[in-house]
Amino acid sequence: MGKRLTIISLLILGCWLQEGFLPQTVQGGTYPEKKITWIVPVKPGGGFDSLSRFLAPHVSNAIKTVKPGIKGGDIVLKNIPEAGGRRAYATIYKAPPDGYTIGDFNVGFITETLTAKPDFDVRKFTFLVRTGISKRVIATKKDGFKNWQEMMKAAREKEIKWAAGNFGRSAHIDSILAVETMGIPAKLINFPGTAENISAIIRGDVQVGLFSLDSVTNLLKAGEFRLLTIFDEKSEFPGVPSIKDLGYPELAETICFHRYIIGPPGMSKEASQVIIAAFQKTLGKKEVLDWADRMEFNISPLYGEKAHEVAQRVMDFYLKMAPVLLKHLK
Repeated sequence: MGKRLTIISLLILGCWLQEGFLPQTVQGGTYPEKKITWIVPVKPGGGFDSLSRFLAPHVSNAIKTVKPGIKGGDIVLKNIPEAGGRRAYATIYKAPPDGYTIGDFNVGFITETLTAKPDFDVRKFTFLVRTGISKRVIATKKDGFKNWQEMMKAAREKEIKWAAGNFGRSAHIDSILAVETMGIPAKLINFPGTAENISAIIRGDVQVGLFSLDSVTNLLKAGEFRLLTIFDEKSEFPGVPSIKDLGYPELAETICFHRYIIGPPGMSKEASQVIIAAFQKTLGKKEVLDWADRMEFNISPLYGEKAHEVAQRVMDFYLKMAPVLLKHLK
């Protein structure tokens, strides 16, 4: 564990150096003078909420080292789960850009704007920090397809059945993009959530499914599931090709759950600098990395302009694929 954390810490430090960032104090100004509200777009409980609750006090403490002597900086979490996150995002968007309202954001939400236009422009958020990613995988049960080649051979002979999650949500959207981009003959079958997708594969109702890696890690360790590919530039699993290995490098970054911290459009420079610096300090702490390792959360931070660039690039890809997506979402 210690060796792995040391390696992760060095990688994070390398990213800071490469991007021109290092945790430091932010000179001048009076921000923050009061509490900061961190909006979470899901109900209390579960992985998304748990990470925010774990990080919040660490970020608050870091703010007080970034701005010694400030009066505020305590963070209060507020869960706004209604409308699948839409209301939470609208609340952040319409908040004053003074740094006292921030929140979690899934870049894949851009796809939901294709069928129901929100009353805010997703691309105008202030993208402060990417805290981490959840890699996508295509998996089957232990006695399913032995490898990618066998799956593709079977699909060409007869359309395979593919568990695609809840209709119109991120797993379904990414499943559409995967089968269309890679030309996989597959029938996408929707289920209410990850648990139902897993059960359908185990029962044999479907042959494969698209999942976040962390949602099937225990099944992989138990030998109940087998990976066919991972949406990444390199595969950490022997014998399992990455999506880049299969010839689709553009999907390594885009078919991936990017978790961001955002602020309202035009968030003040001082507040942005303080929040970014506080997250830099937090996401490099051994205690935080150790917790994330136990929770199998992949910390992969990006800050400021680099975070903004990646978010925009991923959203551009989704929007470019809008005609394909809309064909399936009618």
